[in-house]
Amino acid sequence: MIRFLGFILIFLSIFISRAISIEVTSLEAEKRLEFSELFPKRICDNIYDKSTFGTEKKLKEDVTLKNFFNLKRINLDEQNSTLSLFLDQRSFYYTEPKLNLIIFNSLSDDFSDEMSAINKKVIEAKTQKIVVCEYDLNKSISEGKFFDFQMTYQDSTKVVSNIDPKILIFYDGTVEYIYYDEVVTYNTSDFNYKKYPFDEQSFKFVVYSKVFEKVSFRASNKFKILNDEMRKVNFTNISSPGWTINQFISYPYMETLVDAYSDYAKHSITTEFLIQRNSISFVFKFIMPIVMIIMITYLTIFLPFEFYRISVCITLVLSLVAFNLVAASSKIPDMPYLNVFDWFIFTAYINAISVLIVTFIESIYVGHFMGYGQKDILKVPKHEKAGLLIFRRISWIILLIILIVSALIGYFYIYK
Repeated sequence: MIRFLGFILIFLSIFISRAISIEVTSLEAEKRLEFSELFPKRICDNIYDKSTFGTEKKLKEDVTLKNFFNLKRINLDEQNSTLSLFLDQRSFYYTEPKLNLIIFNSLSDDFSDEMSAINKKVIEAKTQKIVVCEYDLNKSISEGKFFDFQMTYQDSTKVVSNIDPKILIFYDGTVEYIYYDEVVTYNTSDFNYKKYPFDEQSFKFVVYSKVFEKVSFRASNKFKILNDEMRKVNFTNISSPGWTINQFISYPYMETLVDAYSDYAKHSITTEFLIQRNSISFVFKFIMPIVMIIMITYLTIFLPFEFYRISVCITLVLSLVAFNLVAASSKIPDMPYLNVFDWFIFTAYINAISVLIVTFIESIYVGHFMGYGQKDILKVPKHEKAGLLIFRRISWIILLIILIVSALIGYFYIYK
């Protein structure tokens, strides 16, 4: 049994060492490919030395960049008004005809057995979309070896890349700029929290090139497949703690900078998404208890004054204050307007205070005008306290109207 397991481990190690790439993830299109160089180091160094694509600051020929990115997580810090996007991988590529010639010349001078084996592997693969060399992206651009497209996250406040970006070159002359594990932070102070905790938030982030001539953007085939797969799983491949992603759209976009006939244009990959707050926990912890307090507070008006209505009302008001203090430590920042929950609390206070005011008026009427104590009023015949009974019936209707009007004002203030 031990020998059999050892044989399996040896077989797997040989298989993995010969693999061109290793796939890691869930959806087919978002599988990260970790490439190993196919060409020997001396060939890659030779190709690098002959590459001068970044010496010119402007493109001489039209270039179409095929874009891809894989967003894995959205994190919204509402107290600090920041939104962070965690990208597992972002890349763009194009085919450079001159690079193909450099690769051909570098190979034509090498007749080693190693290169013969590599050429055989390429023929067997029946494709030239094979990574042959890998370079440090920042170093390659700073030394003028590859063109700097100056890709930028529009309006971002911070961009952190946890792994050094790379440039991959393919056997057919394709150049791919690839970034791993990026965290991009944006300011979200313009988010609208009026409907909190039932709010939806929309956000748009743009990745664009500061090169405004002879460059255009397209979504790569892999990116199109990924977007289709994401829609099939309702965007559940993207982690969004506390939120549900309802919509996610990415598309190439061109914005003319001078006029409709100008050659200057800003090309980008624009992504828009819509997220909805997961409010079910908030409803059970805060909304439902406050609804019950509102109902019980209103129903206390049907409780005769002599049955300790004031004590019950004050207890309910204190309970309401306690819930309000707990809810005041919510995640959202302080805003110059009221949201749904604020108005909900305000309506509860209006209801409680109205009941207390009616109760105080009734106690003053009974004590000062009728001349009875709290217990004595129970023994008074109905015909002698007819005015008190009429007041109670009128107060029931008035308090209900106040409650309904407050709720309607809040609804029209927030939703209209």
